[in-house]
Amino acid sequence: MNAIIALGGSVRKFWMSITVCVFILVLCFMKMDNMPQAPMTHFDKLVHTLLFFGLSGVVFFDNTRYLRQSTPLQRIFFGSFLFPVFFGGMIEVLQGYAHRSGDWMDFLFDAIGVVAGILICWLINTRLKSPTDG
Repeated sequence: MNAIIALGGSVRKFWMSITVCVFILVLCFMKMDNMPQAPMTHFDKLVHTLLFFGLSGVVFFDNTRYLRQSTPLQRIFFGSFLFPVFFGGMIEVLQGYAHRSGDWMDFLFDAIGVVAGILICWLINTRLKSPTDG
């Protein structure tokens, strides 16, 4: 019973992260047969970078309670870095068993998006917590 209550609290706290994860899963496992031609070469790499940039940002946002509290570096590292990178890697592995193929370059661009998302969120969080000048 306590586990169900704890799970409900986690879902309530991390609803944005869960929503973004479901959105990414749907996009990554969707059949691409009827999709229009991409506007540029390697457009999918840009999409992967942006998706995982967004995921790491949302997880960072959830972990720091909407950028209002200090959060230990371990929590930022595990939640905003390791989880999205692991999630991206698992998607690429599982795509190999689905109707799509996994691509390790996609995984690399997932990780690039994660790192960029953390860096930008860290800068924003630091800026919000510093005393304002003037």
